Amino acid sequence: MHYTDTIDDSRQYLRLALELIGKHGLPTDPLNYCIWYEYASGRNEHLNQSIDEHIKKNGSFSVDVLRQIYNQHVIGQAETVTHLVREELKKVFAEIIGTIKTTRQDFSESENKLESINDALVPDLPEADVEKIVHRIKQEINNLEVSSSSFREQLRQATHEIDQLKHKMARYRKAALKDPLTRVANRRGFEDTLKEAIGKAGGTGSPLCLIIADIDHFKKVNDTHGHLVGDNVLRMVAATIKDSIKGRDLVARIGGEEFAVLLPDTPIDGAEKLAENMRLSFEAIDLKKKNSGESLGQITLSFGVTAYRPGEPTEAFIQRADEALYQSKEAGRNQVTRF
Repeated sequence: MHYTDTIDDSRQYLRLALELIGKHGLPTDPLNYCIWYEYASGRNEHLNQSIDEHIKKNGSFSVDVLRQIYNQHVIGQAETVTHLVREELKKVFAEIIGTIKTTRQDFSESENKLESINDALVPDLPEADVEKIVHRIKQEINNLEVSSSSFREQLRQATHEIDQLKHKMARYRKAALKDPLTRVANRRGFEDTLKEAIGKAGGTGSPLCLIIADIDHFKKVNDTHGHLVGDNVLRMVAATIKDSIKGRDLVARIGGEEFAVLLPDTPIDGAEKLAENMRLSFEAIDLKKKNSGESLGQITLSFGVTAYRPGEPTEAFIQRADEALYQSKEAGRNQVTRF
């Protein structure tokens, strides 16, 4: 297995894994840690589905069940989704080309094109190139004119299989853009959406605003109450911000306790008002531990708000919001600053 998680992500997955191991009363051995680390990361769709189904049916785990899950979905999941899609595409190609070779109709041109596309399915092919190949094969299938009903049915089946592969890649891509702890967008998801929003704002002249928020004294929450409580605070903050926005607005967790709110078609006055409303909402929340009722104290956030300036670099836009946030922190926290 090869992991490329950042230090912050790996620490987060560690906390989630330990939380889940404790929740299910399991020993913290390497096998369980590996299984639940994979589960927490959200990268292994089939493992997560298998665990969720088992919990729904049985509620608890035995050593044998966990070993089976490990063998099936961890050891057997060394290949990436993109690699699996590539292999499934090659099977589809083999079936279509094999049928072309045995049919009486002349498909030499299509056969050559399909074999050329098939040859392009090399190992370690980037996801974007796989998507292009999926599009090309669908086009080539549509170009085939056949009189054989059985061949037409096979082409329809091939098209269906390719559509299923596209859906699989879409689900994988969507999961890769989500923060597994808070279930809002992660840094990559934020950056992708920001790029699109800036393109639209630059093309239409429509307003675009950015809020960056940071939980005040979050380290104290972790140090006093533990990381599991800290994780619940992060979930609460993400959910509260998400409930405050609408339409094409986006909330993302872009750092440990830092969140970004992207607001297309929103003028700066509206963005500042939204930030102030969120600040007041958090200020009024009285958080308590579920098991003991112990108060966590007041959880407040500091906010930085800015508007996009046509033509400016993306980094300048983000940096200005960061500077506004820093000003809120310097002024005593639990404030909104607009730059």
